[in-house]
Amino acid sequence: MENSFGDYLRQQRESREISLEQLSAKTKIKKNLLSALENDQYEQLPGLVFIRGFIRAYAQEVGLNPEEALQRFEEYLKETKPVLSGPKSAPIPQKHKIIPYVLVSVFALALVGLAISLLWSFKQNETSLTLPSTPSTAKTLSPIPSNTTTLNQAPSAPSITPPFHLSIKATELCWLLATIDGKESKEAMLYAGDSFEIVAKEKLSLLIGNAGGVDVTLNGLKLKPIGAHWKPMRLLIPEELDKYLPEKIEKTQTEPQKPLPEKHEPKKPEPEKTKSETETSPTEADDKKPQ
Repeated sequence: MENSFGDYLRQQRESREISLEQLSAKTKIKKNLLSALENDQYEQLPGLVFIRGFIRAYAQEVGLNPEEALQRFEEYLKETKPVLSGPKSAPIPQKHKIIPYVLVSVFALALVGLAISLLWSFKQNETSLTLPSTPSTAKTLSPIPSNTTTLNQAPSAPSITPPFHLSIKATELCWLLATIDGKESKEAMLYAGDSFEIVAKEKLSLLIGNAGGVDVTLNGLKLKPIGAHWKPMRLLIPEELDKYLPEKIEKTQTEPQKPLPEKHEPKKPEPEKTKSETETSPTEADDKKPQ
């Protein structure tokens, strides 16, 4: 279609000698999404909210008026009514095709479990029959002191308490909807490099349109990735906070303490013989002479 909205965007970009690669690098929008926008393949795009965001970012980088570009897009929607839904998921197989495979899988798993349990019990019995008794040793070893540091000891995960100071930095185009303490709502469209600050006294509900396109920091602590790129995700604080807290496991290694040397009981010195015991008296010597 010559006069489509996508053709209009492409003509504006090409007239300024801007390639899709350059535009993708500036807008942080993937090249395949920009190509789908220019080809009016809206069913390949995440959703209407993101399409409007793409158009705004596209227009700004190309040098168009974003509001005029959006107005042109709305008029195009009314005239053509294109499909705006995202990519369809694969069809679910029918029940009668699933059930036999499920039954076979369950039966196979049951057989494997039975075989493992029998093998384990056999090994346990064999070990108990053939294991010789260990004779006790006479030597005693000194116990390791109780103040030995345990290796690979992980500290407990950090805890976060209200009030909640939330900072969001966009790495890609992203739409946000925040509900603060169940009362106030804030909505924003962030472009790459934009930041968004929220403060909640008790609780916070955050709907992120592009979960993989933001970095979230809560009370100065950077959270784990909320979700995948171009996938919407809802974050509930504090209910779901534990899933996104970083696991700060700092492995500490200490030099193993050498065991103390074996204890040997000292030999008791034999009593020294007195001179009277070692020397033989003359009378005793005479008595011992053969007669």
